[in-house]
Amino acid sequence: MLLSGSWNAITLIESTLPLKGAELELLIVMKRTRAKTRPPMPATVWVQVAVPDSPHLIERFTDLFDKHTMNIAKLVSRTQPAQADRTATLYIQMTAHSPAGVSYSQFEQAFYALCQELNAEGTLRFYSLEEEDAAPLQA
Repeated sequence: MLLSGSWNAITLIESTLPLKGAELELLIVMKRTRAKTRPPMPATVWVQVAVPDSPHLIERFTDLFDKHTMNIAKLVSRTQPAQADRTATLYIQMTAHSPAGVSYSQFEQAFYALCQELNAEGTLRFYSLEEEDAAPLQA
């Protein structure tokens, strides 16, 4: 977890976390660092997936974003339990920010190839953050 804030807020967290860690029997390691310069992220990618549930599915989709140097901003998942007539289904919604120069068509092809491999139904949209109305970009 990376935190930033006023000197007082950081000091309060640094003094509170070891106590909470001991209470919850957690090992907490803290280190002060300096903020790194972040590259501009002029586009947002939104995906929605419905896939038959099995282990490591979320990992497969987050790895896809990572391989295309996208930063995941939001990830929501839920599982619909199996019923008599159908198997359990995992629903994933992800929003990520994309740096300039990312090939949208390559990401789109990789996304739909992964969906096909996993027998998933997927929706993908790109939005430009520079545009006021956040219109979808052509992939």
